[in-house]
Amino acid sequence: MLTLLLNVINGCEKKETKFDKSQWLIMGDIGSFPCREHMLEDSVKHHQLQGLTYNQLLALLGEPSNYGESDGTIRHLIIEDFASDIDPVHGKTLDLTLGPDSITTSYKVSVW
Repeated sequence: MLTLLLNVINGCEKKETKFDKSQWLIMGDIGSFPCREHMLEDSVKHHQLQGLTYNQLLALLGEPSNYGESDGTIRHLIIEDFASDIDPVHGKTLDLTLGPDSITTSYKVSVW
């Protein structure tokens, strides 16, 4: 099992990997997603995100990282870096804005 997980993670270490939902959903240590950084460019370039319904987004990208926010944006964590404590110091998210009809109107990559 460990060998399989290491092979999957090592397969994600290439620069710009094609989007693969099963690899996108792999969760690593402390809620990290080791494959997303390398698949992000392909997912926004080659997958039509705008115009998808909320349910279609869930089917493609899985559950969002933010819950209970009412700003009409759902976020998928790409990376999050920590210093020596539990507070994150750097991160990147894929932010998708939904209209009143739950259809994706726009998306952006946020770095903080």
